[in-house]
Amino acid sequence: MGKKLQNSFNDFLPRNFFEFRRDIYELTSNQAVVAELLRTCCEENDVKAIEMAFERILGKPEKVLVIKRTLVRTEYPDALTKASESVVVERVLDETRAESVVDSSQVVIDGSNAPGILLRQMVDEIGDKPRDYSYKVLENKGKHTVAEVMAANLYGIAMGGSNLGAIKLLFDYLDGAVADVIRIEGLDTILLENWADIAPHEAQKSEDGVYFVETESVK
Repeated sequence: MGKKLQNSFNDFLPRNFFEFRRDIYELTSNQAVVAELLRTCCEENDVKAIEMAFERILGKPEKVLVIKRTLVRTEYPDALTKASESVVVERVLDETRAESVVDSSQVVIDGSNAPGILLRQMVDEIGDKPRDYSYKVLENKGKHTVAEVMAANLYGIAMGGSNLGAIKLLFDYLDGAVADVIRIEGLDTILLENWADIAPHEAQKSEDGVYFVETESVK
């Protein structure tokens, strides 16, 4: 099923803001819903609306997941020596299979991603301009695109200092969301025993003369 609402971002974001507002009453019902969201983003201090638009246009900011690892120690009590070299499993490649080659000189932008590229570009550009630039854009909306007015409004709200939601939104999309941390409960080190006569090549010998291998386990 096609995205009947979201595709309207393609039409509205590149437009001059004055023309966008002038023609807002000559739209279909679906277009009017998106237009009202963008109007709110450009003219009101509604961070929830801006967040909704950002998520629809750019997608949700990437969330990093940090997992605390548990050390697994395998001991070889019966081993008097270790293998002379590590065992390598050779991977047989089908030489008759054609490898796909991506031509990095050509970048094709899917039409559905065009509004995201434009909005991100405006956020980056305004962020590098003097502080007063955002306010100048908001005072003369008719000279700028909807995308630029929307980005300027977000910066204006954030620089006002009273709305932490606007500041968080900029952090999330510029620097990435704060990572979620998952700690695996239990012992810091899990001890296993292997009764093989020969330890693996990568094994080390402890002070007690026992061969062991340590690996990190993620669950």
